[in-house]
Amino acid sequence: MIAGVFDQFLGVPTHPLAVHAPLVLIPIATVVAIVFVVRADWRRRVGWFAPAIVLVFVGMLFVAKESGEAAEDADNVIGDIDLHEDLAESTFTLAIIWFVLTLALAVWDRVGVERVRSLSAGAATRQDRIGLVLSAVTAIAAVVTTIWLLRTGHAGSESRWKI
Repeated sequence: MIAGVFDQFLGVPTHPLAVHAPLVLIPIATVVAIVFVVRADWRRRVGWFAPAIVLVFVGMLFVAKESGEAAEDADNVIGDIDLHEDLAESTFTLAIIWFVLTLALAVWDRVGVERVRSLSAGAATRQDRIGLVLSAVTAIAAVVTTIWLLRTGHAGSESRWKI
């Protein structure tokens, strides 16, 4: 960890600031990922923007995770911080997997569009099925990441306020 960078931002502890953006934005992106399973044409129009957004989420989670480690020795931690830390590590790993799948899907959509132009109708249908399966797996990764994110947040709030 880089000492001091994740401790405070403008005099306010960084961790409470860093966790709120992912807690709001990642569930919204998960709903969008689910919609993309059904609406492949929307997904194809988004293209490289989707993996770029998920990469930003990975960055947000990194800041939240590192700022949490910086705040680990705070006086206001009264519960099981170890569970919160373990869930945070898992959430970060799941977000990386979600990013890789989103990137793979964007590549598949880009390559698939080029292939469909030169394929017969039957081959194009197989291409669509592969894209659908990859999209569904990506949406599942988004849902699992969101569930772990919410579990992480709940464990963190329990360690702070003993809910």
